[in-house]
Amino acid sequence: MNPRLGLIALFTLLTSLTLTIPSPLLLGKKFEMGNGVFAQTVTERKAEADRLLNQGRQQYTTSQYQAAIQSLETALNIFREIGDRNEEGNALIGLGNAYNSLGQYQKAAEEFYQQSLTIKREIGDRNGEGNALIGLGLAYSDLGQYQKAIEFYQQSLTIAREIGDRNGEGTALYNLGLALFKLKNFPEHEKYLFSSLEVKESLRQGIQDDLDKVSLSDTQRNSYNLLQQVLIAQNKTEPALEVSERGRGRALV
Repeated sequence: MNPRLGLIALFTLLTSLTLTIPSPLLLGKKFEMGNGVFAQTVTERKAEADRLLNQGRQQYTTSQYQAAIQSLETALNIFREIGDRNEEGNALIGLGNAYNSLGQYQKAAEEFYQQSLTIKREIGDRNGEGNALIGLGLAYSDLGQYQKAIEFYQQSLTIAREIGDRNGEGTALYNLGLALFKLKNFPEHEKYLFSSLEVKESLRQGIQDDLDKVSLSDTQRNSYNLLQQVLIAQNKTEPALEVSERGRGRALV
């Protein structure tokens, strides 16, 4: 299992279109300068930060982790400067992903995912809260703290179901299954992986973005492979063969 797949899947959950509300301090500066000059500056800074955020995401998906960190750190500073709390939280998740991929799991969890979670809860962004929880789960899973990871995944799963986020639900189910696999809890792993596949397959037809399609295909392929291993470990030969055939069939779609 490639640990980057979970992180790439997390990137696809991030919302790209947001509503920015400047802080009261920034609004005061806008008023003092007058004539819309500061508003134009904020708009320009916001556009630059958005560009850097997207650039950082693309650099991450091509394994340019240090370059991604530079782009995301610059974007983060601008978002903080203009008071865009929502995108500040998204940039923090991106930085967490990059540091996690560099093996700095504790740093990713404590300095970035946790900060993002705090922000998302403060602004009431339930989708973003779920994404931050997934990030924390990934980091603690990489640290070998699977029970702690499971707690974060379960919280994310609850949120995804409450807000009707089927993609987030499938991602949480998949990661729960993977953590349970690491703990050799095969019956529970089997249950979550089957549920994840059902959710992801229900979403397959509506996906348009190429990156999302790749992420979904990678997740499904790994889910089928893990399921097959678990079924074989439980001496469920026939179901394992069925899962293998099903997985090959989905790869051709």
